[in-house]
Amino acid sequence: MAGFVYNNLPSANPNPQSLFQTFVDRVPLSNLPATSDKSSRSAEDDERKRRRKVSNRESARRSRMRKRRHMDELWSMLVQLINENKTLVDELNGVREGYEKVIEENTKLREENSKFRKMIGEIGLSRFLN
Repeated sequence: MAGFVYNNLPSANPNPQSLFQTFVDRVPLSNLPATSDKSSRSAEDDERKRRRKVSNRESARRSRMRKRRHMDELWSMLVQLINENKTLVDELNGVREGYEKVIEENTKLREENSKFRKMIGEIGLSRFLN
């Protein structure tokens, strides 16, 4: 290590405070290993990032699952509504056919009624009509 000088160290049994101060004064900061505080903070940051990534992946997976379930529910609802719509259209067509038959029969009955009134009028029984 450059900068650390072994001579000029205090003699035997020095004051621990002065020994430490001598060491600090003679060792450049660039020669000291990275502080454990800094490396542990970096390790903590890395671990925090890793946990956040895992958490985000899990959250994204849950979000995709919710979206998939929602889409499945929507498709199921769509199929149900299409079937219901077909049933209603079939029912409407049946009612429309019945309506057209009633109109047709009503027209025939009116024509028949008109024909009978005419016949009654011709034979002179019109006084019995009303």
